[in-house]
Amino acid sequence: MNEAIARALTIFRESPDFDDESVYRALVDRGIERSLAARIVEFLPIAYCRVLLLNSGVQFSNTFVRAASPLKIQSLSCEPVWIPFLAYAESEIRAGADRRAMLMVAGRSAEFQAINRMIDKGTELKNLVLTPISLMWPESGPEDIQR
Repeated sequence: MNEAIARALTIFRESPDFDDESVYRALVDRGIERSLAARIVEFLPIAYCRVLLLNSGVQFSNTFVRAASPLKIQSLSCEPVWIPFLAYAESEIRAGADRRAMLMVAGRSAEFQAINRMIDKGTELKNLVLTPISLMWPESGPEDIQR
């Protein structure tokens, strides 16, 4: 798992202009199994966002829904990659990771982007309560999206 995370972080940091599907394809091209590549693209930026803002006062939801399937609220803690992703992000911070490098990953998160928009409008972090995360891909990843 850590090797897959490290590969993903390299892609996120060296190719900041890649959209989610491009990152997914780059991960698969580097030998990451498709469903893990999809989970990395979806959940790793969220984990980094939450670790960076851990003591900020923002109240994060512990649930998510998949817009591409019948709406079913799911707990982040039931997602097998969630705890390893959080642990990896925490270990990078403890190791003194460069804040810019951390932001390159966290900034991909829709939560991080929403928080920035609200801050720009004058909202204080301690007053933010976020709704469940909405994931756009089916669980199997972007290749099952009808075009």
